[in-house]
Amino acid sequence: MHRCIYVHQNLLWFFVRSESRTERNKREVRGRIVAAAAELFDEHGVEATKVEAICDQADIALRTFFNHFPTKRDVVDQLAIDATSEVAARVRSVHAQGRSTRERLELFFAQSIEASLRGGPTHRELLAALVAVPVGAENLRAAREPMLDLLRDGVAAGDIASDHAVETLADVVIGTFYRIIIDWTNTDDYEIREHLSNACRFLCDAIAPE
Repeated sequence: MHRCIYVHQNLLWFFVRSESRTERNKREVRGRIVAAAAELFDEHGVEATKVEAICDQADIALRTFFNHFPTKRDVVDQLAIDATSEVAARVRSVHAQGRSTRERLELFFAQSIEASLRGGPTHRELLAALVAVPVGAENLRAAREPMLDLLRDGVAAGDIASDHAVETLADVVIGTFYRIIIDWTNTDDYEIREHLSNACRFLCDAIAPE
């Protein structure tokens, strides 16, 4: 009886370990596909990049690609979710760096400018594809929460007016940021550096206490 229980526990542990290893392998391959696609999209553009090229770059078979992503568009959707996570990480980073809300927002907009201007026209094409993807309420909340934390600290420190809910202020800041990114990706002569800098100055002035 005890031997049966022991064998059963060992088999269960084997399957759990195997399943975990399988999941890890899936994540690793999926990550390689996404990384390869991001590099090729950035270099050649989304439309010009073929699935076969992504497979070559990721060193996988074509069938493996379709096991993870039904279409190339699904890879773009994943990159859009990842980009939202990067924005959230940038907010958390500047929250830890700046001493005031103004300094933190200035850092966020300045770093966003540099990230947006990195690369050539194909990088801009990639950003245009990413901002057009509806990333879902859960991912939007994940990006919004760090901004809420930053602004709540500002209210507590007294450098943000408490006249309006921080939820409203966070929506205004993030909404303004994305609106400018969208306009830039769709307008050839759009001065993103000037627009983001001006927007940051306006937002900081608007939310400052009297």
